[in-house]
Amino acid sequence: MPATVHLPRLLADPVDASYDTNFNMAEQGENLVGRILASVKAGDWEERVALREGTKEIRYGALAEQVAKGAAALRDLGVANGDRVAIYSPDCSAAAVAILSAIYAGAVALPVSELSAANELRNRLNNAEASVVLVHADLRANADEISAELKSLKHLVTIGSEQGDGGFTALLANAEPYSPTSLVGGDEPALLLYSAGASNEGNEDGLRGVLHSHETPWRAFASFAKDFLAMEHTDRVFSTVRLSTAYGVGTGLIFPLLAGAETLLMPEQAHSEQVFEVIKSFKPTVFSATPSLYGQLARDASRTGSTKSLADVRWCIAGAEGMPPKVIAMVRGVLGSNVAVGYGLTEAFQFVIAGEARGQRPGNCGQVLGGIEVRIVDDEGNAVGEDEIGTLQLRGANIIDRYWGSKKTLTDDGWFTTLDRFMVDADQNYYHCGRSDHLFKVGGKWVAPAEVEQALLANEAVWECAVIGADDEDGLIKPFAFIVPNIGQEPGDALEAELREYVKNELAPYKYPRWIEFVDELPKGPAGVILRYKLRDRLKQSQSRRVAESLANRESKS
Repeated sequence: MPATVHLPRLLADPVDASYDTNFNMAEQGENLVGRILASVKAGDWEERVALREGTKEIRYGALAEQVAKGAAALRDLGVANGDRVAIYSPDCSAAAVAILSAIYAGAVALPVSELSAANELRNRLNNAEASVVLVHADLRANADEISAELKSLKHLVTIGSEQGDGGFTALLANAEPYSPTSLVGGDEPALLLYSAGASNEGNEDGLRGVLHSHETPWRAFASFAKDFLAMEHTDRVFSTVRLSTAYGVGTGLIFPLLAGAETLLMPEQAHSEQVFEVIKSFKPTVFSATPSLYGQLARDASRTGSTKSLADVRWCIAGAEGMPPKVIAMVRGVLGSNVAVGYGLTEAFQFVIAGEARGQRPGNCGQVLGGIEVRIVDDEGNAVGEDEIGTLQLRGANIIDRYWGSKKTLTDDGWFTTLDRFMVDADQNYYHCGRSDHLFKVGGKWVAPAEVEQALLANEAVWECAVIGADDEDGLIKPFAFIVPNIGQEPGDALEAELREYVKNELAPYKYPRWIEFVDELPKGPAGVILRYKLRDRLKQSQSRRVAESLANRESKS
């Protein structure tokens, strides 16, 4: 059907090797990590710092050797082309080497969040049919607990520990650098990441594995990191976004290495005091975080006097969730920096729309990046006009056409239909106007209300429940639960605290409901379906009261 297609700054060939004048296609084929190693060799990058972790630094020459040995070690374990190798670890240098080694060896790297609960970890590794799991020493007990339930597991290997007994460090020490006659690359798979929300499709377990080829990150680097950010070898990159996400593994690892830049990894979960210390000592030129963290940094900077701490950063990037105008103003006024916002999705690996936040109307995500086609359509698939809301569709070489393990195509004539509602103005600025499903993001991570509801219903104190996303005092979304208590249960602060802790123990901590309201019944339609729009009406009254209480408590503590 006819539809308006916008193609600003479309690159003639976003994979043109001119982006890396040192790249030798004949030597390293199209392997993603092979491109990096070729650049190290051809560009005399050996003594340039590639990775930092605290006071530890790894130069490009040493990184190239470790990755080549890591690839050989995986091959020695029997890893074949296309096998899935999971990396279950905090964001440390050992995890980075493991991810790169897997890709270089021709395997498919699967970074897994260290926050994954046991059932999440088990389901994901089984869905991916991971044959090797490289697990950080601090998480080994978690992996051992479920290892017997991993159907395809052949090797469970410890990383992040200098003490061997078969650990990855020992395997690297005994390996000769991998020197294949030809490298897997191009259209072959390199990364498997999991998405929760771009499409309604998925496998029978509800998992949405996104398999990206060696070319996809390179294309994303060309359109976002090179064309938009102008990232180059003089940059120092500090990303607080986890390597288990497309946003994090792109901005925090792959893009800086493709540019020959220096990137800093922080294994700990990001907290203001530590982030401010890193910014002061590392002096990043590119900093990326979620809007939730930007809000936290701005509030804590106001309280401690650490103002203008981001004033010298060339690019501050906000992604993975909506950036409220209030937080944009806080970043500009308190932290001293403008911020780049955008819209991306795991299915496209990285941002497809981006721009500098200039205080336009809420939801502004910028303009379409090179290599991506965009259109906005109504429910019949017809193009909508300017300033009209419709469903966003995307087309481009970066975007997958089906999920891992699924035979059902996600595209129609190459167009991928998202679940996001958008509108575009006369200047080709795109505005996010919400979701067509009930999913929402917390701190850049997807939350499915049904998953939180199932966890709550497993507690004997809960008869019925419904979870929706609610704005906090900064306009950032958090889970809000309406709960009908079971017979004999006394609603109140004690039960509310008990249920919060219960969900924290069952799911990743960011998924727990920040607010709980006990109700006598949930509004339902004739078929028994919960009418969430009526809950949102009730939420407005409840949330206004709770926000006022939160602000009063914050003022009393400051």
